[in-house]
Amino acid sequence: MREHPQRAQGGLGDDVVSVVVEAALRACWLLVRTAWWLAVSAVRHPAAAVVAVLGVLLWRMVSPTLVVALVVAAALGLVVWRMVYPASFGRLVRPRLSQAWRMPAYRLYWPHVASRCGLVVTPRSEERTECEVAKLRRLQVTPAGIERLLVQVPVGLTFDDVAARVEAVGQAFGSRSARVVRARPGRVWIELVRRDVLARVVSPIASSGTDLAGLPVGLADDGGAWRMRLSGTHALIAGATGSGKGSVLWSLMAGLAPALRDGWAQVWAIDPKGGMELGLGRGCFARFEGGDAEAMCDLLEEAVKVKSERAARLADRGQRLHSPTPDDPHLVIVVDELATLTAFAERAVTRRIDQAMGLLLTQGRAVGISVVAAVQDPGKDVVTWRDLFPTRIALRVDNPIQVDMVLGEGARDSGARADEISELMPGVGYVRVEGTRAIRRVRAAYLADDDVVELSDSIPSHAPLGQGEETDEGGKAA
Repeated sequence: MREHPQRAQGGLGDDVVSVVVEAALRACWLLVRTAWWLAVSAVRHPAAAVVAVLGVLLWRMVSPTLVVALVVAAALGLVVWRMVYPASFGRLVRPRLSQAWRMPAYRLYWPHVASRCGLVVTPRSEERTECEVAKLRRLQVTPAGIERLLVQVPVGLTFDDVAARVEAVGQAFGSRSARVVRARPGRVWIELVRRDVLARVVSPIASSGTDLAGLPVGLADDGGAWRMRLSGTHALIAGATGSGKGSVLWSLMAGLAPALRDGWAQVWAIDPKGGMELGLGRGCFARFEGGDAEAMCDLLEEAVKVKSERAARLADRGQRLHSPTPDDPHLVIVVDELATLTAFAERAVTRRIDQAMGLLLTQGRAVGISVVAAVQDPGKDVVTWRDLFPTRIALRVDNPIQVDMVLGEGARDSGARADEISELMPGVGYVRVEGTRAIRRVRAAYLADDDVVELSDSIPSHAPLGQGEETDEGGKAA
């Protein structure tokens, strides 16, 4: 009878010992992690480590007053820097200061936010009783004020699961918008936007030279330039009426202007509205057709003829890709409203246009021909052509379904809320980063009518491809 109390006391003593041992191990592990964090911080930021060591030495060997005075002087220096050189301060100092004081808050609130927003995996085994929550690994702050959270996704969740919950995370942290970007297997970036650098109208961007792999057409929400590729691709610009499709087209023409002046790029334009949209800058185009279905069809068929001749020449030379020269320039076909291209044409003409567009979109990239088309509704007549455009831009659209139609499945869940763009912000849209599935928010530069006319007048006339001399259809005489 006396053995039971002794067993009970022994069991209680064992529990106390296990708790003490566990606490000691946790304390040791905390010390190890703290030492590791200090070592990594010293390697990543040696200047800060040196300053901290010097501060401690001055505090103990000289005077605490001197240390306080130096800290105040450094703070005043930062304030003066911010007032005198705001651009360099915002690029070099502000992100680091913001990251330093925001990271502790994110560390504190992240487990609560992640569990409430569904970034958690519930165990299905009776052996495990704790849920696994997504872990916050790193915080980066860009010069444009975007806060990027590197999140380790627990086993059982996918990128799409995080994308479906990213808006809730953004709301929890009080951001204007949120999106998710792939990092590497098992980790994703959650980007929180707190201030909109695209709220202001973007001025026209001057370009001294032209690189068809990246024409400057506007600004991105990370503060960098938005460059649009023309070589080896076709571009589809989708947006409702008043969304800024004209801003994208004219900004593209402005970026292409040096090549147009030197003659190693040439633009053929089609405006089914009779010149209402593109007619103001007609001098930018070596050929221009608007309104007459037969004439627009002839232009496309002549572009197909140029494609076939180039393909034959490249095959004879053993080349796979076309290199533009003033004698054989890169050809850009601009179509203002793709869906209405065949709206008023006879059936025979419609079939010819369909065939010509199909040949240009499937075979034109390698021979130096790019098609840039604008469309209001990507879900109607262009559904057969939409997948043939590698580069796609979604401006303000009418409904959420159209976002995925333009940018691909899952784009809206990843943060491309093109259907929520304000009508007061024309030219704002979303593009996919080339070679990835990442989404980027951008705004095209705005060219007023006077800017378009000035751009048009600055480009000399060149004979259209396939013609020995300029006709009434080409250049400024068009």
